[in-house]
Amino acid sequence: MSEQPSIDATRLTTGQYLAHLDADLDATLAAATDLSAPVPGCPEWTVNHLLSHLVGVYRHKVAAFDMGASPELKSGSWGDIAKDADVREVLRHEYARLRDRLGARDADSPAWTWWPAEQTAGFWYRRMAQETAVHRWDAESAVSGPEGARPIDADLASDGIDEMLGWLTIPWDDDEQPEAEGHTVAIATDGHAWTVSLHPTVVFVTSGSADAQAMLAGPASALLLRMWGRPGDHGVTAEGDTLALDLLRRRLAALSS
Repeated sequence: MSEQPSIDATRLTTGQYLAHLDADLDATLAAATDLSAPVPGCPEWTVNHLLSHLVGVYRHKVAAFDMGASPELKSGSWGDIAKDADVREVLRHEYARLRDRLGARDADSPAWTWWPAEQTAGFWYRRMAQETAVHRWDAESAVSGPEGARPIDADLASDGIDEMLGWLTIPWDDDEQPEAEGHTVAIATDGHAWTVSLHPTVVFVTSGSADAQAMLAGPASALLLRMWGRPGDHGVTAEGDTLALDLLRRRLAALSS
């Protein structure tokens, strides 16, 4: 199965994803000077929790590549670290293992993923770059506050918006929104636009922003961080139908929880 196309032609090359991964992982480690510092965008987490989370994420993906299936642990968690270990060094090690697995595979190489529409290594190139970019912002915000963290690269952030909007198209039979029928929200940023059509148990997403009842607009990094529920004044404007905006907010919150 080939990689799932983006909704609005945002997909990056494998080389670009790897370059962002390298840069954002290095920046995350550079920001992790105080492991006890709270992370504004992740309630009850410290920087130590944040880095341990990334350790677990990378370990899980390495296991998924090696097994070719959904990996499971018999005990503990993927992010467990020995008490006497430096989480920063453990993260460097686990990232090197992930980087090795990614670098050995083309984007269209078969790979297990949790997204049925895309069972290729390309899914993980994209997902790991996006995961690391947002958590790099988290690490920097723990040091300098949300306003002091550097924005996510505009092209990468636009692709992150596209990725997250694609997830909205899953069935919502277990979380029906009866009032959602016919509400539309346009999302516009940095040369890309999408329209989200909300219905009680399904969401449709298309390219472009014509004839929507509400709009979210702003820099790509600002929009992506808002979609992931990160704090701060990200420079996003919201206009139009308040119910449509709230329905979209609730759907996005369900994805990011």
